[in-house]
Amino acid sequence: MKILQTANLGASQANKRTNIRYAVFDTLGTSSISATNSGIYEIGSATGLYGVELNVSPQFSGSIVWSVNGNSTVFATEEVKVDQRMARFIHTGRWRIDEGAKQMVFYQDDNETIIARYNLFDRAGAASIDEVFERVYSGSS
Repeated sequence: MKILQTANLGASQANKRTNIRYAVFDTLGTSSISATNSGIYEIGSATGLYGVELNVSPQFSGSIVWSVNGNSTVFATEEVKVDQRMARFIHTGRWRIDEGAKQMVFYQDDNETIIARYNLFDRAGAASIDEVFERVYSGSS
């Protein structure tokens, strides 16, 4: 799932995009994305506000930690809130049933980006789209 994360590192860090880094950690503190500056952009002109679009699984829960390369005193952290975005997309984006795969497919509110697929089963546990009794998460692509 693609989500936007931003940080206000302060005006003193303006125009330092190439020095800005972020790392992503799950709720146990395990690194999910190692420190990188890939995809970072400054919001506006000389603001010290930075953003990045992350691609994480809909089940991800954790934090993003921002830092400035070569400066051990500037950090920012924020919770990565996938669950709120997922709920919004489930309610605002389109969904469809893929008859061949026997899956329900959910899209972001752009109605093109797939955020989740659910395998559909009947009461007996057989894959079905006729008498759907249960859905089981199968992934996001």
